[in-house]
Amino acid sequence: MFQIHPREIYGNFRCSSRCDALQRTIATEQHVSGLCGVSNPKGIRLTVVNTQHSESQFGEFPWMVAILSHSCIDTSHTCGHTLVGGGSLLAPDVVLTAAHIFTTFKNDNVVARAGEWDSQNTFELLKHQDREVKEINIHPDFNSANGFYDIALLILSSPFDLDEHIGTICLPSPQAHLDLNKCIVTGWGRLKLDDLKSPNIMKKIELPFVNRTKCQEQLRDNTHLGQYFELHESFVCAGGEKDKDACFGDGGSPLVCPIANYNDRYQLVGLVSWGLHCGAENVPGVYANVRMMVPWIRHEIRLLSE
Repeated sequence: MFQIHPREIYGNFRCSSRCDALQRTIATEQHVSGLCGVSNPKGIRLTVVNTQHSESQFGEFPWMVAILSHSCIDTSHTCGHTLVGGGSLLAPDVVLTAAHIFTTFKNDNVVARAGEWDSQNTFELLKHQDREVKEINIHPDFNSANGFYDIALLILSSPFDLDEHIGTICLPSPQAHLDLNKCIVTGWGRLKLDDLKSPNIMKKIELPFVNRTKCQEQLRDNTHLGQYFELHESFVCAGGEKDKDACFGDGGSPLVCPIANYNDRYQLVGLVSWGLHCGAENVPGVYANVRMMVPWIRHEIRLLSE
């Protein structure tokens, strides 16, 4: 049995419970402008120039959700939020994320935050929104020992109000042609393995998608996993370039790839799951295979709409 390292870390930082089917409709493969997966590469109402640490623009990735743990200190009645991972907004009240980040948390203290950018400041022109998580629906085949089927749906107590900086991401479809050389992972996790703290501003890292054969070979040849390691079908890979990777704190965050011939449109292909290093050359990061699990996602969404 090999040991995996889930990419999680802890750092500081409105309809009824049964909405109708239309409101719960998740992003489809139809490439209609404004429906899903629309990024804002120049930011919303402002553009940050001369970025030095892979910072994103404000509102650049509207589907990005921060997964937070809400806790209070009983003696002082002081309450706050701690970042435990990332997620993707599929519908106003449904977030997709990794199952492994909930091995130690219950839904009574988990909060989803959309529209966040700078986690330590509140000067943004458009404010973030927080929603309590009503239900955590983990894939029935998730295995915490090896990370297989590392995916979960979060059902929120009330929907987010969609806005310029808050929107949904498209699920992958067989018909779409993606530019697999320019995929992007976002989040507030560490930039490097030895960093003492995570960045305040949401980072974006451009990564190439790595096919299954190459990924398995690189993980066998360049890590301690060895020559008998087999990459499970519930995983996909990206990266392998020096100093460009997801890292601790990014668990559940989206890996998206641009739709060919649709400017600044993306589909969700993976969720940060585990890795052996952060940004080591020829060692790709491993992500939950979203395309493989689309049937389960759609089935669960339909059940919520009944």
